[in-house]
Amino acid sequence: MNDAQLLAGSPEYLSIGSMLKATPALESGQRYVYIEASNEALDQQNEVVMQKALKDSASWFLQYGNLDIEHFTLIGAKAGIPDYSMYEIGRPVGVQFQGSKTMVKGEIYSGDGPAASRANQFWSSLTEIQPPARWYPSVGGSVMEKAVEIDPATKMRKAMIKKVRWSNIGFSKTPVNQTVPTVATVPLETLTKSWGIGGLDIAKALEAGYGTDSATLEGGGALRKQSLHGAIANYFDFRSRLSAALVKGDTGKNPGARQLVAYCGKKFGLPPGEAAEYVERFMRDLKQGLEKRRKL
Repeated sequence: MNDAQLLAGSPEYLSIGSMLKATPALESGQRYVYIEASNEALDQQNEVVMQKALKDSASWFLQYGNLDIEHFTLIGAKAGIPDYSMYEIGRPVGVQFQGSKTMVKGEIYSGDGPAASRANQFWSSLTEIQPPARWYPSVGGSVMEKAVEIDPATKMRKAMIKKVRWSNIGFSKTPVNQTVPTVATVPLETLTKSWGIGGLDIAKALEAGYGTDSATLEGGGALRKQSLHGAIANYFDFRSRLSAALVKGDTGKNPGARQLVAYCGKKFGLPPGEAAEYVERFMRDLKQGLEKRRKL
């Protein structure tokens, strides 16, 4: 199948060997997640967690902190939650500060016993279903210093959390800070490196299409067709259009993941968080395509 034929249809997947190690990020069998834990935005509790507060407590968090579901390891005893310690699913292994963002790398526990049950369920929800489950992070710990200030833009009161003992990140379906993106299994930096020295070889990588006519599909399948007003209709529309852009070279020479996210945001009008989520899911499809081809 040549490029013209591929562009005429809807590509099902790309198979790029150098991308396999990037989705998800497994290092020596260990399971990692990448988290924008906080960004100094006003949250639903009308509070702002200052980055300096987290930075000052980062060493404590790395030494004693944990990752759990819904902060249950923090509130479980007082709330009377049975076996609340079993909701712990991992631990932090790295913290970085980028602008106003606090970024965390966490390791998710693995194993076969009851203690690993929720960690396995959490990891499975990120890696074994399509689309991946959406989990949002929330920082937890003890507030040591708080001050009430007036927001110059809204003239409303807001609480500025200036000192904390940071000990936890809880994963939730309903985030307190609604500006943080979902938990990812692949960092943008890892994706960038995983294109390989030779870059993206579309000529060798592109494989067959859906083999169906979108006009004959029903339900959600029919939505694969491109939106009439040019916006992205759904992920399948995104995947088809990004695949075509890669084939034509519209995304630039040897694009990295950051470049792809920026391209998709500008070209398709996607918010940064949604563009990053779609690019990550696109990478998952690369892995599935490669595995499918190997089984043939």
